[in-house]
Amino acid sequence: MEILAVNWIVVIGAAIAKFVIGSFWYMPQLLGKPWQKAANITPDASMMPRAIAVQLIGDLIMAWVLAQFIGHVGATGLVAGAMVGLVAWIGFVATIMLGHMTFENRPMSLFAINAGYQLVGLIVMGAIIGAFTVAATSLPA
Repeated sequence: MEILAVNWIVVIGAAIAKFVIGSFWYMPQLLGKPWQKAANITPDASMMPRAIAVQLIGDLIMAWVLAQFIGHVGATGLVAGAMVGLVAWIGFVATIMLGHMTFENRPMSLFAINAGYQLVGLIVMGAIIGAFTVAATSLPA
């Protein structure tokens, strides 16, 4: 498999979009309180800078990999990119998270909150990347 050249502005924009979605998703006024209850955790402000950095790096890596998938399947356009995000979520995120939740005997509400965020995030990232993808190009050897 070739590593494809990506539009880094689009990849970074997609990663930031997913991060912003998460910022709203986990707000106490939305799903933050139910998430804390389902995960059985209490907020710890001292860990926030590290958690934010890890999330941003993870979102950037996810956006780059998704751009590779989108380029390799030739999914150009907003809808096609969103579909690749959906398929990636079904094949990689949902299956892994569901297995973890089941083995850890965690509530399905936790799966719904966390997996729902990843679903929306991947679809939006895919849509953004797909909308700006015109053709796959390989990096020079």
